[in-house]
Amino acid sequence: MRASFALLAIGALVMAGCQRAPAVPGASAPVVNHIDEAKTALATANWAAAAPHLRAALLQDPDSLFLHSNLAVCATWLDLKDEAIREFEWVVAHAPADSQETKTARSWLAANRAGTQSAAAAMDDPSPGDSRVHGQVVWGESAPAPLHRYQVFLMGLRDTPTKEFFRVLRTDAGGNYAFAKVPAGSYKLTDTIGPDPKWRMKVTVEQAQDLSIDLTPDNSVKRRDDFPERK
Repeated sequence: MRASFALLAIGALVMAGCQRAPAVPGASAPVVNHIDEAKTALATANWAAAAPHLRAALLQDPDSLFLHSNLAVCATWLDLKDEAIREFEWVVAHAPADSQETKTARSWLAANRAGTQSAAAAMDDPSPGDSRVHGQVVWGESAPAPLHRYQVFLMGLRDTPTKEFFRVLRTDAGGNYAFAKVPAGSYKLTDTIGPDPKWRMKVTVEQAQDLSIDLTPDNSVKRRDDFPERK
């Protein structure tokens, strides 16, 4: 009888052991360094991969200018306008007034916060200028191809009459872009307000000029950089 009870007890212990996964001493979930992961994604302009890591890092460091400004940039690329507005507004409220982050945030908000209706009205306003800057955006080392829905920025230069000018648009299915009613003056033509642009060119526009500039590997920052970053 005692032997029977012992066998039953052993069987019960075996069954209980089968129902529970064995614990591995010292095992724990891997710790993700969201800032490092975000920087890696930003370095390759992988905005969709960077954004979740930036958001997660902000939960741990809600006062980081780096995290807020880069999340704002990611949001512009991902067409997350509400998030871009929120993050750029944080930058304006917390970053030094003379910083590049604040200048970029103010310019983007001025062009976008009022909504698509007012932005469209601004484009139709005949007062800004009578020039046009247009071209095609293509990329690829061996066989360059048009970049569809790719962002292009035209920004006035600091300490010039065009300093308040800031426009951004996306290329069409054929990789074409066109900025209309541009005032005469000097501008930066680029593809991002974030890190690692493909193009960073100085453009001088004359009055009533129809200026055609294709963005290709031949005039990318590897070949021509009109605004090199200070080391």
